[in-house]
Amino acid sequence: MFVKGILDEKGKDLITIAESETAQAAANLFKTERIGFAIVTGDSSAHVGSVSERDIVQALADHGDLSSTPVTEIMTRNVVTVCPDDTLETVQEIMTERRTRHVIVKEGDKVVGVVSIGDLIKQSLNQCQIDTSQMRDYIGGTGYQ
Repeated sequence: MFVKGILDEKGKDLITIAESETAQAAANLFKTERIGFAIVTGDSSAHVGSVSERDIVQALADHGDLSSTPVTEIMTRNVVTVCPDDTLETVQEIMTERRTRHVIVKEGDKVVGVVSIGDLIKQSLNQCQIDTSQMRDYIGGTGYQ
């Protein structure tokens, strides 16, 4: 399967936060939306980075109070990106190598989605269920002509 398959299933909605916001605002967004990752956008609505739960925790350890800490101070600037045509195996390797739980999906310069480790696990479980069902049919002599 390819990245575009995951985006087709889950949708391409993007959760963003403006670079002018605070780290506290990012934490509140995470709580409200029940997420752990957002794309940080600049003045032109182009992505300038990302912020994750991990970034928030590290900022809490460094700063304590996040109400005046700019999100740009804690965000990740060198964001990991993939293409819609990348395989899920490629994304798994990238996530493992870069020790990240989210990747931004870009088509050219345009952000078209986000894939999380949870998305990959869900896809893997779905594939296991299909394989198990097919194996049961094969062993039972059903499901084919």
